[in-house]
Amino acid sequence: MDRIVTFLLLLVSALLLVPGCIADEQAAVETTEIVADVEVTEEAVEEAIAFDYTADMNTTALNMTSGQVVLVQLPEDETTGFEWNATLSEGLNLVSEDHMVAEGIENVTAFHQWYITAVNAGEQIFNSVEMKEDSEEIGTEYTLNILVE
Repeated sequence: MDRIVTFLLLLVSALLLVPGCIADEQAAVETTEIVADVEVTEEAVEEAIAFDYTADMNTTALNMTSGQVVLVQLPEDETTGFEWNATLSEGLNLVSEDHMVAEGIENVTAFHQWYITAVNAGEQIFNSVEMKEDSEEIGTEYTLNILVE
């Protein structure tokens, strides 16, 4: 009797598995992938720098904690020959300096940008002066007092 039950279980299992295997084989259709040739070009992608504060000509003082970043953005008129020349106290670290084209602003052709990290506690100073490259002529001066806690 045990042999008959075992035989019947094997027979039923085989009958259930065989059609499933056959159905999978029939459903498997061979596919070919057509890929168009694409010209690969390299693009330089600048990673945006995260910042905690922004400062412009109207900002004269700022409170920060160590490790925070401030974006200082000052207007430039490149047609005058003046360019910003910045100095930082020892407790500040220059992360990046860049120019950004300005559109639609009278007497401004670009913005000079500095990303600055506060590294040492205490009173820190960011100072920038517009200067002409070939002369000692000085234009606008800007000072940002930063208290780093």
